[in-house]
Amino acid sequence: MLPKLPIRVIIAVTSIVLICVVLNLLCRSPYSRDKELVDLLEPPVKSISNTIQRDAYTHDQSIYQVQNETLGFQEVYMISLPSRTDKRDAFAMQAALSGITYRQIDGVDGREVPGKALPHTMDQSAPVVGCWRAHLNVLQKMVNEKVATALIFEDDADWDVSFKQQLVQFARGSRYISQTAENDVPKSPYGDNWDILWLGHCGTWVLAEDKHRFFVIPDDPTVEPPQYRCNVVSPDMSYWEGQDGDNTTRIVFNSGGAVCTAGYAVSQQGARKILYHMSMVPFNNAIDWGYAELCKDKRYNFNCVSVFPQLIGVSRPTGNSSKWSDIGYGDESTRTVRSAHSQYLVYSTRLNIANLLEGRTVFDSQYPTLPRLDISDIGSASGHVEVLDGGG
Repeated sequence: MLPKLPIRVIIAVTSIVLICVVLNLLCRSPYSRDKELVDLLEPPVKSISNTIQRDAYTHDQSIYQVQNETLGFQEVYMISLPSRTDKRDAFAMQAALSGITYRQIDGVDGREVPGKALPHTMDQSAPVVGCWRAHLNVLQKMVNEKVATALIFEDDADWDVSFKQQLVQFARGSRYISQTAENDVPKSPYGDNWDILWLGHCGTWVLAEDKHRFFVIPDDPTVEPPQYRCNVVSPDMSYWEGQDGDNTTRIVFNSGGAVCTAGYAVSQQGARKILYHMSMVPFNNAIDWGYAELCKDKRYNFNCVSVFPQLIGVSRPTGNSSKWSDIGYGDESTRTVRSAHSQYLVYSTRLNIANLLEGRTVFDSQYPTLPRLDISDIGSASGHVEVLDGGG
């Protein structure tokens, strides 16, 4: 028979046991606590014939940093001419309703950029010079302030109401395309080996040297139907949208370039390369074509990741179409009044502001052939790796 222990001893032992239990709970890895939740959020990859599949960073929780207020980047910037208060109003509303914080950067009037400040051989119109300088001002700020990564918007940018859900899938694709090791926890949730991420553009193409590796997101209700697309150039989608395709597939890939700059991300290493090649040496091009040249020419060791159809579109508000662009394309006197729309998007945030203000979770498509959907369905797509036949 065990001797009867004093009350003080029993209390002391009990206290020690409780303390050990609490410390054990507190010291458990966050990974182990949330692993089951991550498993539920990320469905298994699909089996696709004629491809090779593998799990793409399903269990790395850092990927969900893309859903924070800076979308997984250190900074978010928005470039806007001070005179375009209309665009600043609209962007502020979109960002607030999407849970995005950003820093506003003044655009540049190209007429105020002196010739001596231009790269040797540069011969562009004043609006093109102003656009080039405004974007380089952001990159200069990144380099000076040692900003690791930044997302750069123009003031007419728009995005789908499921933007943060879309970015989780894009980040999975970016990690794969930039060859981030699956077991690594990268510094950026998008991977660590990229210079530019083309999230918003008006046309993009696949890097010729890497035309077999893709991250594919099928059954995505936010994919703009082919008949409405107005891209300058686009990847060959026939493999996914051919006779057996359903026209709702988005792909992430190693990019040979893109055009237009509604929204894109740059890393610190990318910002330094751009400042050198597009300001400090002879250069004569618009900002987007300069980026594209860096992407396609392997001499620059500039790594670009694109998505198509794009995730960031361009808002076109109701009114005379002359208000759409500050670059000044076309004859201003021939512009006409047009109704509001957003290029490249389906469930536009800008076009759904009234629904967002009312706290609704069902949103309108801007296309008559596509239905109103709940946010849970709009952001439901999940991707997987595909290596097409002939790939390494």
